[in-house]
Amino acid sequence: MATALCYVPLIQSVWASNLEAEFERISWALHGHGYSRVTVDTEFYLARPDCSSNNIHPRCQSPEQRYKDVRARVDGGLGIRQLGLTLSSDHPGYPDLVWEFNFGCGLHRLPLDLETDNIQPKPQPWPRHQDPRYSNMEPINSYNFSKLLHYSGLLCNSDVTWVFFHSAYDIAFLLKLATFYRPLPPSLSDFYSGITTFFGGSHCIFDLKYLSCCTNHLYGGLDHVSKSLGVERIAGEAHQAGSDSLLTSHTYECMIYACFPFDRAARHAGILYGIHHI
Repeated sequence: MATALCYVPLIQSVWASNLEAEFERISWALHGHGYSRVTVDTEFYLARPDCSSNNIHPRCQSPEQRYKDVRARVDGGLGIRQLGLTLSSDHPGYPDLVWEFNFGCGLHRLPLDLETDNIQPKPQPWPRHQDPRYSNMEPINSYNFSKLLHYSGLLCNSDVTWVFFHSAYDIAFLLKLATFYRPLPPSLSDFYSGITTFFGGSHCIFDLKYLSCCTNHLYGGLDHVSKSLGVERIAGEAHQAGSDSLLTSHTYECMIYACFPFDRAARHAGILYGIHHI
């Protein structure tokens, strides 16, 4: 089933200079203007050698062990490069609002392939650092982002639904940002307590990667799942956080309509692919 979209959303690039103004737009959309679904994608690089706690394949680990590996990497080695955020409304005719926050980690980091859980062997530069249009842009300070995140209305809001694709690292980074980059909680139960505190509880979170595993015909990464559903990428490029968050949002809408009628997706809320399921 293909989606019929008659507009191309603008992906708003956010740097230090326009961070506060764009968070004001987010607050406006959330407070009484019909936007209640938040779709997030993060792009990140391994800043130091892999910090995972062991070499056991994730499929052979318990959820607690998988969480410990995620925590070790996020606390010790991964650096966030971009965060994409799409706000969507259930009201017909309301356009998606899309932001791409640029934290600007260094030029050369080792990308982590979440599908294989391996580090890609060759350092790759962030393509945007090679683009002269972005050479004078100042990256976002994490503390300033965290402060505005708390004022925005995104956190501690039970009316907001959160959508991810392969959510373990996305939520881990969001929790670090929500706690001003404090270390992640030591246990999986404490991690879920943090999710409940800041993101409204597990019933407010949907992981599209896990939902696709609950069908009989959807598998693979975001691009493969979206193409299987007839959803096209209408703005930006793959592996850019704003574009991926928008594609995830459209894929979620199509998947819920085609595969989970009558609110059947609710039984799968709160299951994080990469921790509870892999």
